[in-house]
Amino acid sequence: MTTTNGARMMARTTASALALAMVINATPAMAQSTPNTQTEPAPGQLPAAPSPVLPPAAAPVTNPSPAEAPRTDQSAVAPADPQEGEDIVVTGIRNSLQGALSAKRDAAQVLDAISAEDIGQFPDKNIGEALQRVTGVQLTRTNGEGSGVTIRGADPNLNRVEVNGITQLSTTAGQRDVDFRDLPVEFVNRLEVVKSVTPDMTEGGLGGTVRIITRRPFDNKENSFLAGSVQGIYTELTGKVDPKLALIGSKKFADDTFGILLSGTYERRRVESHEARTTGWRQIDGNAALAGLQPLDLDGNGNGDFFPDIPRYVINRLDTKRFALNGVAEWRPEDGIRAYVQGNFARGKQDVNSQYLQVTTSGSILDRANTTIGEDDTVSHVEFVDNPAAARANRLQVAYRNILGDITRTTWNGAIGGDYDRDGWKINSLLSYTRAKIDNNYINATADAIGLSRVVVDYANDQNAPRITLPIDVTTTAGINSVTAQYRPVINVQDEWSSKVDVEYTRAAPWLSSLKAGMQVRKLTADSAEYNATTTIDAFTNPALLGQVHSVASQMTIGSTPFFDTGDLGYSGGISGWRQPNYAFVDTIGLPDPFGTPTLLNTWQVAERNIAGYVQGSFEFDPGVPIRGTVGARVVNTRTVSNGFRTQTGATLPVQFESDQTEFLPSLNIRADIVPNKLLFRGSATEVIARPTPQQLAPRFSIDVVGLTGSRGNPDLQPFRARQYDAGFEYYINRTSYLSATYFRKEIGSFIENRTQSEVVDGVTYAITLPVNGTQKVTINGAEVGAQVAFDFLSTPVLRNMGVIANYTYSKDSGYEGRDFFTGGSLPFPGLSRHSYNVSLYHENKLFSVRGSYNWRSDYLITAIGRGNNPEFGEAFGQFDASASINLTEKVSMFLEGVNLTDATRKENANSVYRRTLLETYGRRVYGGVRFRF
Repeated sequence: MTTTNGARMMARTTASALALAMVINATPAMAQSTPNTQTEPAPGQLPAAPSPVLPPAAAPVTNPSPAEAPRTDQSAVAPADPQEGEDIVVTGIRNSLQGALSAKRDAAQVLDAISAEDIGQFPDKNIGEALQRVTGVQLTRTNGEGSGVTIRGADPNLNRVEVNGITQLSTTAGQRDVDFRDLPVEFVNRLEVVKSVTPDMTEGGLGGTVRIITRRPFDNKENSFLAGSVQGIYTELTGKVDPKLALIGSKKFADDTFGILLSGTYERRRVESHEARTTGWRQIDGNAALAGLQPLDLDGNGNGDFFPDIPRYVINRLDTKRFALNGVAEWRPEDGIRAYVQGNFARGKQDVNSQYLQVTTSGSILDRANTTIGEDDTVSHVEFVDNPAAARANRLQVAYRNILGDITRTTWNGAIGGDYDRDGWKINSLLSYTRAKIDNNYINATADAIGLSRVVVDYANDQNAPRITLPIDVTTTAGINSVTAQYRPVINVQDEWSSKVDVEYTRAAPWLSSLKAGMQVRKLTADSAEYNATTTIDAFTNPALLGQVHSVASQMTIGSTPFFDTGDLGYSGGISGWRQPNYAFVDTIGLPDPFGTPTLLNTWQVAERNIAGYVQGSFEFDPGVPIRGTVGARVVNTRTVSNGFRTQTGATLPVQFESDQTEFLPSLNIRADIVPNKLLFRGSATEVIARPTPQQLAPRFSIDVVGLTGSRGNPDLQPFRARQYDAGFEYYINRTSYLSATYFRKEIGSFIENRTQSEVVDGVTYAITLPVNGTQKVTINGAEVGAQVAFDFLSTPVLRNMGVIANYTYSKDSGYEGRDFFTGGSLPFPGLSRHSYNVSLYHENKLFSVRGSYNWRSDYLITAIGRGNNPEFGEAFGQFDASASINLTEKVSMFLEGVNLTDATRKENANSVYRRTLLETYGRRVYGGVRFRF
């Protein structure tokens, strides 16, 4: 029923569009030249309609199958000759924009694209940071680097990422989201974000599908080339300059029927991020004599007050070395026949040194006389004193904690495939294997000062950040009476075998341009193994051990970077550095061997087998306006087997859960050329799914003994299911410029949300998070508007080499039943920013180019029930980046690029800016170097 309504909506919009076409005047084509290149198509695209703004020799080929040779259309109209003195540059930025425009216009679906400016030259320094420029895409950052993307409000785990049609697996333990930090942007020819699906697409992209399309040997007509870059990366917080090298080369052989492309990159990145955190905000019991929680109302206004839980400072230091290789060998013996072998490898090894200074107050006594309640029933100044009657874990204490060790993220994939395209038949086959592994050698080194007399935490500052005052000097080891070394290595591996065959007949009927059917089999296995061993010397309990504790603590040092040396902490002074455990500390206490003691409750395996088949028809007819599109359905059966361990009657026993699900996923995509290749209407109605992450499906249980948090899995989870609709207009001014507006709607059912509950483990209360399927139906309605306009129609020489790229996305949900635990107020759908926008302004001529870009998103819900039962939000965030390059010769250029030039600070809160849970700074980054191509 819903799909029928969506189709009627598109029909009404098409009729309105026909009326609109009567009053639209065609815009004259702008005179430009195009470099002599062709690019590989992405799956699921339709052949391009004749273009009135592209000359036959320059028409981009983005839609045929990879085996298909470039076509020219004699009906295309060549643009007017440039007027005398005209100097419109079509290399670099404009070349990138032309490629992106062609991919968007010619696609069979709702799609946005970003193209490389040249070989090895992409608009941003990171794939994730490039994707944030796309309408409807918001970026998540890790230590200041773009790591994952949200598409139209869908969590990164609900998006599918492919590299040349092959699944890109996650290096985030047990997840499906892709960490873009380790994938070299230099390999990329084009990025596509597909927001509506066709039946031939692999399922899993509820938010959208990100296609990473790398370069291939036959992309360029030239027989061979060698290109690369050498650059240095300056990070403000570390004050260090790191190298990055990239090289890419290609050559054709055997009368240009066989080609090889090889590329490689090396990068070192030393980054820091500083965080002022309050782990959570909670109400405390004001009358223990009565049953249940009687929230303390210190200011007497009738509302319970909120107090900080584990305020802490964090300095994350990461030293990452990244190495990557990419290779393609391709054979095209005859027209319509292609065979290829391709593969890529990426490894990032990250040395971790993250120091914490954190206060545990849960069992202490509140000094009411010296505590002040501020706005939103939240303390602005609080003082705690020790409770000698409390258990050791709940005494007033400060922990000098350091997360040491290293994390190695490795991904690689390989594929062999072939294409046949003759006599109206197209056959495509692909066999691939992909693997992702993360080795986390986690070492938690902690020195505790237990039984402090008093701790003061003040939030009365411009940023509501915790200002911690302690009765001891944290630059010395005074007061330390317990030391601990925990070694908890975790190994996560995911691998997937996939085989697929697609068969298409392109002479089906006059109105049916093609019939296509195919089958795909995928087998995914995700394994996780955890080991854990701890050594503690506790002189608080046994004072006779104090000498050993002091011997270990004497190894502690102070970091070289002052705390919050960039950004705005909201106050000056305060603690700028503190003692940190290090490897000498760990060696002195003795690092235990954990491999004889596996943590069975967090050791698990999830196996997933998918068998899918589809039928898809491509139609076209002309009832006065050319209309074409695709219609069909995909059927997929998924069998899941989850293995793990569970505690029963004091024993830890293996358990296994099985599930079997079959999904029917119809889809319709339609395009109407109201003014052919000038004004387009595009619409879609599709059904999509996204499966739970392996970690969510695993029968597992883990806790953080320092942060007092934990998580569980849930093997009974159902996948996300959604119906989604799109309707929009695209107006193409010329080959570089367009305007677009799209309405979208997602109707999501059986979605998965995280709930937090208190559980007691070994006498200590932990906040345990577990995933559950929501019972409500959530609808997201939104609108996307975009503009890409080159000012080459202006007569002023400076202005005509300029242009602007801008987009805005509005999203609003309804039906989500998440409520504020304390107020009962409604909450937005998790991860959804109501507003987001991007603006880029550029100038480019034959000698140099410059670009400035600003990206912004409004606040969004992280979780409905976080620590202390508060909802937790990410606050609005914006970042400004800029780049400039100058051509030293035709083959060599020099560039300078800046990231986060406004030194933006990232913030999170517990449903009030006065209950801030995170204030993070990572400073500015500057890239400078030389590019070459021969």
